[in-house]
Amino acid sequence: MNCKNLKIENYMDVLPAVEGRVFHATSEENMGSIIQSGGLIPNLDLEFSSSFGKIPNGYFRTRGCVSFFDYRRYGTPQWEEHAYKCFPTQNLRQGETMCLLFLHERIFGDLIPWTAWKDEKAWCDRVVPWVESGYKGKVPLDCISELLVVEYL
Repeated sequence: MNCKNLKIENYMDVLPAVEGRVFHATSEENMGSIIQSGGLIPNLDLEFSSSFGKIPNGYFRTRGCVSFFDYRRYGTPQWEEHAYKCFPTQNLRQGETMCLLFLHERIFGDLIPWTAWKDEKAWCDRVVPWVESGYKGKVPLDCISELLVVEYL
């Protein structure tokens, strides 16, 4: 896995690094357990601390999936309409660090799109249309192409 660092001064400064990509966001503290377990594990029991994974009725989480920010439609009107609802660095504060794990393109075909929520009519569950996708089960580390450590200056 390729590792890079990015320092940002504004939460939107991350956009050039994530445009057109699919990634999972997590706290720096969670990286040790991710590496130890050999991959990303669905947060079924809400045990992992993250501003994104703690939603009790998250559509993908409740179905045993790992949620991903799916920015392949970045810049489209649909993406623009919903991206602000859950932005990866929105809760990052000055002096804090977070990690973005980019999914390898060879895995894109295995992603479950947000439209599954609509097809299922799971209106009581939360999903971010046009921005979120899920992967059923554990995502092995060899499916992650890059780790980006983001530090808010």
